[in-house]
Formats: sequence, structure tokens, C-alpha cells
Amino acid sequence: MNKNIFFILAVISYPYLAATGITLKTGNRNSYIGMFKPTDKNLQGLKFGNWGSRPYEYAWVSSLASVEGKRVIDLGVGIPSHYNWYQYVVEQLKPAFYAGVDLDERIKDQLLSGSNFELKYMNMANLEYPDKSFDIAYCISTFEHIPYADFMGSIKEAHRVLTDDGLLIITLDEEWDKNEPSNYYNGWNTLELSLMQRGFTRKNRSFGLPEFMMLIKDYFVLYQDDAMIDSTLGIISSKRDGFIYYQRENRDNSILNSGSVINSCVSYAVLKKK
Repeated sequence: MNKNIFFILAVISYPYLAATGITLKTGNRNSYIGMFKPTDKNLQGLKFGNWGSRPYEYAWVSSLASVEGKRVIDLGVGIPSHYNWYQYVVEQLKPAFYAGVDLDERIKDQLLSGSNFELKYMNMANLEYPDKSFDIAYCISTFEHIPYADFMGSIKEAHRVLTDDGLLIITLDEEWDKNEPSNYYNGWNTLELSLMQRGFTRKNRSFGLPEFMMLIKDYFVLYQDDAMIDSTLGIISSKRDGFIYYQRENRDNSILNSGSVINSCVSYAVLKKK
């Protein structure tokens, strides 16, 4: 494979696609694409491991759309002893069926199931569910933790198990400071590190949502119908009036971040099948 596989950096605009059968709640212009900020709403009372951004991510995901009566798959759900988001979804959001899957070996001792949910040890790149069997897929701060080949396998599988009008709702940890040392031994950004081995180089910041969208452009597009990705500048804006949906500088203190200790900030997006 050519080492410069994907980063032929160009301006890409995503055309309007027919609206999905899932009604998303309206809000401000950053409802469906953006970076979390300290002033955003957060959902208290849930376990979230050691990732302090999760209350913000959970609040955003749960406020987007009603999943009552829908079939939901949660990719990288986490082990129940550390994360009880699954319980909140099942009890409070009331999907018709909820499947939480994870490849963490520890979940094998914590598998759970009920009349309308199951937590399973399963590879996101090899989902054991039929085609078009889910209306919504969540992937909360997970894709960045897996290497490129497995990541692309997971994207293809998410595309396969979602209905034609299904939605993929994601959050993505991005390195807040591109200059902090990071490797496979002390870092969490496995996807970006594996991309570096394939030719990706950082410019003014680390790997982020615009580059993520370039990788998956054959499978998913942004739900926001006027979104335009400028991969050269690393921004996502409105092709209608120039409104900025996504933009960040290195060590940007206007966005929610963990500082240099964990070195994380988090973007989010609602995606639909191409």
C-alpha cells in the first residue's frame, strides 16, 4: 500500500442525503458536529472509568435523539464494573433492544443480559449480528484506541449492521498537545500511531475529526447536510455561510481538555451511511 494512502488533502463537501427515519432533536448549530467545551451539559451519577470527559459525552449522546423502540448497538461499551452507561440507556432511554460489545478480556467475567439487552465479548471488526439489524450505533471514545486495519474493519461492520437510514453516533478522543511524547507504551491514540506508520504526519495539531472523516468517506458521511471538510486547513464548516463546526488549535484552552497528563480533548459527530 502506498504510504501516502489517504492524505491527498483536498476540500471535500458532502452532498445532501435523504433524512433518516430517526428524528434528531434540534439545538444550536453545533448539535451534530463539534468539540466539547467546559460549558457543555454533562450527565452526573454514572461510572466512567478514568475518562473525565465521559459525563459530557453521555449527556450529548443521550440528548440527540429518542431511541425508544429502536435497536441500538454500542461499540466498545466498556466493562460494567467501570462503566454503567449501558444501564442508563436500557432503563432511561428504553430502546427495543440494546447490544453492548467490547473486546476487553475483562468483560468475559461480567457479561450481562436481560429481556431487551445483552453485553457481549465481541470484536467490533467481526460483529455477530445480521445485516441491517440496528437503527443506531454508538461508539463513544473507542475508535481512537484501535489500529488502522481493525478500525476500518469496524467501520465496515458498523455500516453492515445498520439499517439504510441508520445513524452512527461517535465521539473521538484527540491529542490536545501534539508535542507531548506518545507511543504504543504510554499513549492511548493507537489509531493515529498506526496511521503514522502509513505516512500520516501532524501539521498544526494532532489527528482529528476531519482526518477521521477522510478515512471513512466510502462508508459514512456527516449527518449535517451543509458540512464541508477542508482537510488542508483541518476545519469543518458550512458550505452555505461559512459557519465553523469544527476547528481547533494545538493546546486549545477554549475546548474541554485534560491538560498534558492524559492529553485528551474530544470531538463528536453524527454520521449517516453513504
